[in-house]
Amino acid sequence: MRRKTNLIKLGDAINQLFKQEKLDVKISQFAIKNNWKDIVGDIIANSTSEVYFNDDLIFVTLNSAALKHELSFKKETIVTAINKYCGYKLVNQIIIK
Repeated sequence: MRRKTNLIKLGDAINQLFKQEKLDVKISQFAIKNNWKDIVGDIIANSTSEVYFNDDLIFVTLNSAALKHELSFKKETIVTAINKYCGYKLVNQIIIK
């Protein structure tokens, strides 16, 4: 008679824990903040004073009014770059302040 086991792979258990506790989202948000320069480029990164998240929104505070205006036309491009960097849809919208 064969025994039924509840064994799962360690990697699967870790992934399940990350998703259950939403740690994968927090790790992705941390990675976006730390690699902001790689995602958006030097000019935008140097003018960025703050990046923070609220659910599926990302808030970016810029020092330059001209750059704020220019980026208002490139919001979708930045959202796409962020989601591509993460490998899944982390952000739905960007708010530029």
